[in-house]
Amino acid sequence: MAVLRNIFFIIIFFSFLSGPLLPSGKKIRVIAEKANIYFEADKNSPIVETVEKGTILTLQETGKVKKIWLHVYFASEESGMTISGYILDSLVERLFVVTKIVTIKGEDEGLEDKHKFKNYFRDTRWGMSKNQVFELEGESSHQEKSYGLETIRYRKKAIGLECSIEFIFAGNKLIKASYIFLEQHKHKSQYIGDYKKIKDWLTEKHGMPLGSNVTWRNDLYKEDYSNWGLAVSLGHLEYSSFWKNQEMEIFLTLSGKNNELSLCAEYKGLRIKK
Repeated sequence: MAVLRNIFFIIIFFSFLSGPLLPSGKKIRVIAEKANIYFEADKNSPIVETVEKGTILTLQETGKVKKIWLHVYFASEESGMTISGYILDSLVERLFVVTKIVTIKGEDEGLEDKHKFKNYFRDTRWGMSKNQVFELEGESSHQEKSYGLETIRYRKKAIGLECSIEFIFAGNKLIKASYIFLEQHKHKSQYIGDYKKIKDWLTEKHGMPLGSNVTWRNDLYKEDYSNWGLAVSLGHLEYSSFWKNQEMEIFLTLSGKNNELSLCAEYKGLRIKK
């Protein structure tokens, strides 16, 4: 046993040294109250260190390992050494966006800020009529009226996920729209992965959100990361992010109740709404 223990600590020591050799430099922040960093991408592997909410980590690689793990390194406050290990993707948020190349099309066209909000949802613009939306999206098989508002709905895909796309009109002017994601998964924790995928997509388009929250209403599963998806479906846990500028605001939420989950990105036109 003593020999095995010595071998384990030797491996840990070399993992400390190897941490920053090939860093991506991308930063992430822990959003759970506490999060374990494991020696391998496996919850049954030894825990290298437990970190607190708000801890900043650096990605060793930008891609995920086994779809749910991130390879990270950071300077340990306890040992003062650089530690390398694996953390669950659902416990962190990214502090970076994907950089795009901006092309100058002409002398009279200024550079476009890659995080600038557009005053449209998909290819539509706030204030468009139903017929104008039909020209862009095609005829809708579902239309309904309620409380002076009219809704048209489509069943399509967005960023590879099945969803219902809704356009809401007041006085035949487009004022609001949303993606209601309908993708079905065997394991509820996969919906948290969908939320993070959509959040990353919105962050790439619009910059970092003004607010990003992980809200616990019941702590029953708070320390059991594998059941966070179940916690969402029971209404114990909710994820939300928020973007806003002069033209519109966007709310992304993952919530649930009665063992069902709801994942929605809602866009509101601000000027036309007034």
